[in-house]
Amino acid sequence: MHMATKDEIRKQMREQRRHVDETSRKTTGKAVCEKVIGHPVNLLTRAWRVCIYLSVKSEVPTRYIARALWDAGREVCVPAWSRSEQTYKLYAITPKTKFVEGKMGVREPLVREPVLPWEVDAFIIPGLAFDRCGGRLGYGAGYYDQILSKAAKSAPKIALCHDWQLREEPLPQDEHDIPVDWVLSETHAVNCAANRLTRTRSPS
Repeated sequence: MHMATKDEIRKQMREQRRHVDETSRKTTGKAVCEKVIGHPVNLLTRAWRVCIYLSVKSEVPTRYIARALWDAGREVCVPAWSRSEQTYKLYAITPKTKFVEGKMGVREPLVREPVLPWEVDAFIIPGLAFDRCGGRLGYGAGYYDQILSKAAKSAPKIALCHDWQLREEPLPQDEHDIPVDWVLSETHAVNCAANRLTRTRSPS
């Protein structure tokens, strides 16, 4: 039986993503925000500084989460391209931050206030596909894995996606791929860290 490669799954997911309209994007964004900051599982209870992404195209929007964090007096940062280091670094944003279009059309803060990955208490991350044990398929460049590899072990990694991006079969993963701890979609809240523990304890 042919196991789909990362590139094959990426192509399939990008094709499906083209059909996501703005209404369903907003609906999913609000539903997912409720799962992140609502009850019974408030994943950001102990998080003072949270890294989010600034959504593009059909990604689940994060503005609802950012607003809730600022209302609660928390700090927010985002990845942005560092021209000097030719990679993505983290920078603080506030409700008054002005943005410019950056690499690959992603909005970036105009004024750069650096944040170190190990100073972040929780990460909200995008991707093309996820499985129930936290396997993540990103866009192929590995930038998020580089940032997450420097994060504190205690900082939860929370992926946001549409229902159709959550796959039942395990995704192909490489040694450097960093799994997420939770996958949240409009109708699912998957505790991937717990699923990994269960899998590890199960007799082979």
